Amino acid sequence: MTSNTNSSVAFSPGMARDLRADGWARVDLFDEVDSTNVVALDAAERWHLVAAHRQRAGRGRLDRAWVTPAGAAVTVSMTLPLPRDAATWGWVPLFVGDAVRAALAQLADERGADVEFVTKWPNDVLVWDDDGVESGADADAGPGTGGASGDWRKVAGVLCQVASGNLVVAGVGVNVAQQRGELPVDTATSTSLVGLDAARDEVLAAVAAHVARAARAWCEPVALAAARESVRRHCRTIGSLVDVHTPDGKVARRRGVGIDDGGRLVTTVPGARPGSAPTMAYSVADVVHARLGGRAEAGERRGRNADE
Repeated sequence: MTSNTNSSVAFSPGMARDLRADGWARVDLFDEVDSTNVVALDAAERWHLVAAHRQRAGRGRLDRAWVTPAGAAVTVSMTLPLPRDAATWGWVPLFVGDAVRAALAQLADERGADVEFVTKWPNDVLVWDDDGVESGADADAGPGTGGASGDWRKVAGVLCQVASGNLVVAGVGVNVAQQRGELPVDTATSTSLVGLDAARDEVLAAVAAHVARAARAWCEPVALAAARESVRRHCRTIGSLVDVHTPDGKVARRRGVGIDDGGRLVTTVPGARPGSAPTMAYSVADVVHARLGGRAEAGERRGRNADE
């Protein structure tokens, strides 16, 4: 484990001790690494947590690069036992994403921050951001478009990789302190930009606690139904338009209508009445890119949920 030499981004002195007290058997906190997932995969130890101030070669889903300024984000990888039933493994990224959402929602609630977090299938956490870049888009102009009145923007992502010994390494990145100019795309945001005043150590501790709780739950068959229900309840992709990019290069505009028992996104054609059109389910491997509908639709759904 490298020493923390930069006090402006250093982990708090008791961080490793507090994480071990929460049930993490091994905790490694680094100033900088190529990838926390790579470190965790090399060790392949159950309940091992690896965090770093900065990743030099962090990767996201579909091998996309994920690089952040030092000390601006939470970059953590956690090695967890896979569910006993292999048929449930497709749910693991969804369970982890929902745990990250719950951790951020808890922090917002504790601080009285009026911030709403949701998930986007299969592995992103979104937050409503009122300070988006105006694009002049309407609800049908295209997925992921922003607007002056705000939009759902990505604040965290999850990358799960199976390790030896029926283990999975769950890599989580949460944007915490970045300003607009430090974000890679205008569809991203950070907790500080949306008004959640939480230090990086606090975010790391909350995420680690919620993910550990989720992993213990998915090892208990009786808890799986409740975990799946939470994922479905907080997944903004359900009910939204998505563009599905398939391996043959085609793009299909669909509407998300649910998540099946295998963790696949269930879709139908836009505008179809419930039960009037055939559905198609996509696995993580089949969906290259799925985004939410445009600004007006997202705002309408947000207001509708507030009334429910």
